[in-house]
Amino acid sequence: MTGPPYSGEQLRTDVLACTHHPIQRSGAWAVTTLAGRDRPDEVTAADLDAVAARIVRDVVRASTAAKDHPAYDWWKVLYALFPNAKPTHASRPRDAAVLTGEVERFFAVDRAADTLRPCVFCGAMAGTLWAKSMLPMFDTTKFRNTLPPGVAGWPVCRACRIAVWAMPYGAAVTAGSATVLTCDNDLIERDYVTTNCERAARIQQAGFSSLSSNSSPETVTLWALRTYARRPETQPRPVATTLWMFKNDNQEPWLRVTATRLAVVRFLRALPTEPAAYRGWRRLERAMTRRAADGTVVRSGRDAIARTLFDPVNAHRDRLLVELFNRRESVEKTSGSTLRAWQALSALYVREMCGMDTGDLKPVTGLLVDWITAEKNPRGRFNEYRRAAGRTFALQRLLMEASARLLLDGRRPSDITGVTGPLLASTSQGWRLRGQLFFEVVAELVARGAAIGTKDESEEPDERDGPLVGFGRDTNEDDDDSDGGYA
Repeated sequence: MTGPPYSGEQLRTDVLACTHHPIQRSGAWAVTTLAGRDRPDEVTAADLDAVAARIVRDVVRASTAAKDHPAYDWWKVLYALFPNAKPTHASRPRDAAVLTGEVERFFAVDRAADTLRPCVFCGAMAGTLWAKSMLPMFDTTKFRNTLPPGVAGWPVCRACRIAVWAMPYGAAVTAGSATVLTCDNDLIERDYVTTNCERAARIQQAGFSSLSSNSSPETVTLWALRTYARRPETQPRPVATTLWMFKNDNQEPWLRVTATRLAVVRFLRALPTEPAAYRGWRRLERAMTRRAADGTVVRSGRDAIARTLFDPVNAHRDRLLVELFNRRESVEKTSGSTLRAWQALSALYVREMCGMDTGDLKPVTGLLVDWITAEKNPRGRFNEYRRAAGRTFALQRLLMEASARLLLDGRRPSDITGVTGPLLASTSQGWRLRGQLFFEVVAELVARGAAIGTKDESEEPDERDGPLVGFGRDTNEDDDDSDGGYA
């Protein structure tokens, strides 16, 4: 970009590329959706003109709205992403006609006489330079020190300029941040953007308060992944998704990146086919819901459970297993049917997401259950096991003591020599096996009728015929958040 400028004859305009930059890519899909097309390469020059005109109208309407007007909420979105642009600056013109002219210049066609350089996104010839105020996440507050010498901004072609300002339509936006999605499957990207474009239209017309049903970016992504997983193909190709949550404020921009694994498609495809695991997902979703004293939902269980399938990039944490295992402290307040359902959910996750066979846990499960139920009141020994379940050395010692106790009582303990190595390993595989073992033990205790809990079985609702709320676009009172923004 710092070499000699290109000649005017090389100018290429009105071609919408879908690049690998998350912000431009989301914007390109948003332009495609707003234009009523199926793919970015179908967008015409006339479509770009129409989308640019719509963006101008929406920006001007939001920027000149009174603070108590619903349209002002869209200005809050724009301010979080373009804080120093003309329409969001405190000194912006309040006259709609004047501001319209200013914003229209953002998307003006480059002139052949301009100094042309390759667009920073797609490589097309561009005669317009944009910097921090117009490009989210490109520069810090010291942006002049990050650009090439003598260059006042980054070259951006007209199509990409439109895409960048269309990005908020296709992103999951709040009054303070935005989340865009990238995936190696176009259908999933399009579904995500389409859902958010519908949501953006509601925000512009009636503000955040109009969003009676709230879904997090993770929930919307899982819906798209589940739709893909249930396509007619026998085995849809595994795909992973990445969510880029960012804010481009006047301080320093920040970015958080989370992603699903390739195996999530297999998991989502298998979950509705296994009734017990399906029920476990539903009941964990309900358990993760948090309500205020007046009954208002302060944390949606649907959104919370969806987030468990997203990990920070390059850091697999198995958050669903963590959530399940952390519930070992409240086993006595949980019904037997729920415990069995969580055992099935954990087993399905370990099998589909981690490729692990937990069948070898049967001998050690039998050993622990035999030892726990040997007492007239099994709660004491169960609590002893519960305290040791997550600690390698403590579990090893307990297994030795349980084997010795059963042997001294004249009973033959199960042979567990083949599983102790992987089970007690200080690895992620060992942790997963120990977590699964806990639910295997609990499920077997329930099957044997051991009295370890106080929850009445009849208190749990029957959900066999209910929809899979954790993945759906359905609405109900559990999903209604007070602020209408993404959690």
